[in-house]
Amino acid sequence: MTFEKRCLIEPSDFISVQYECEKCHAAILVPIEKLDPEQVASFVLAGCRFCQTPSGFQPGTQETKVFLDFSVSLKRLIELVNGRNLRMRLSIKCAD
Repeated sequence: MTFEKRCLIEPSDFISVQYECEKCHAAILVPIEKLDPEQVASFVLAGCRFCQTPSGFQPGTQETKVFLDFSVSLKRLIELVNGRNLRMRLSIKCAD
């Protein structure tokens, strides 16, 4: 007999988004229900509020648009799948 461990998450499992500075590791945790485009843009474009290191994202670039759209879409995705007869799950790496 073979066993396979799978770890799955679905949008309703998401409760917050954490934005962390790679340099100083300061983090901001935003509850999903409070995500809004202007707030996410301020985190992304202003750089770290603690060590002032730029995030690496520039205003008006395609990369910034994709990042912002994804972050804000998480909230909308949770709303869209709630109450539907279809479950969407993402497979993630399991801890050993």
